[in-house]
Amino acid sequence: MPPILCRLSALTLVMALEASLAACSHVPVSTIWALRNFDASSFDPAVLRAAVRLPETFEPQKGGVTLKIGWWRDGEENSAKHELRLALKDTTAAEDVAPLAGEKKAGAQIFAYRVGPADYGAIRASQKEFLEEKARNPGKTHGSFGVSADACRRGDFPEGPLLLTTYLRTQPSGAYLTVVKDIDLREAPTKEKSLDDLVPACEKLANRAEAGTGIDR
Repeated sequence: MPPILCRLSALTLVMALEASLAACSHVPVSTIWALRNFDASSFDPAVLRAAVRLPETFEPQKGGVTLKIGWWRDGEENSAKHELRLALKDTTAAEDVAPLAGEKKAGAQIFAYRVGPADYGAIRASQKEFLEEKARNPGKTHGSFGVSADACRRGDFPEGPLLLTTYLRTQPSGAYLTVVKDIDLREAPTKEKSLDDLVPACEKLANRAEAGTGIDR
């Protein structure tokens, strides 16, 4: 698969192996170079780690950090794309958290994630399916790889920029690579969605979940 492209859509930070990464100004050049040989069709799901740095009053939504792997044929990305989407599992293991110590900042917190062992088989099956299709239709089959994070907030929005940074580790015991650095979430709202819609209060989500467990009598 070709090099990594990063794009910001609302609060979803996606790293997709499609075209060129050069257009993404928030991605360090060192990361572009380090990931030049990363292949989403052969990576080991047991090794992959992701992390996100958020303002200290923010936290990822429950099940909101996801891995997406997909493939499609020419002209079918919007109509017949094959996509696997899995919620990543949070990790506090020393070997996963310690390499992020140098990324800590005042007023921010870091969350680390890994693929759940129960999902290894599904990922490997998706990789195999892509490679088989690529062999049948070389040059006409394309793949994508993405990690996204949806967050909520505790209390009011703090003053100043709301900076978000994401990280990826693809090698065992390797360093985390900064994928997108210091995206200001205040610049993410659109006409359709306000900042409050993009980063809802965690209490609202909890209330919504409780309401969904009610039983009609």
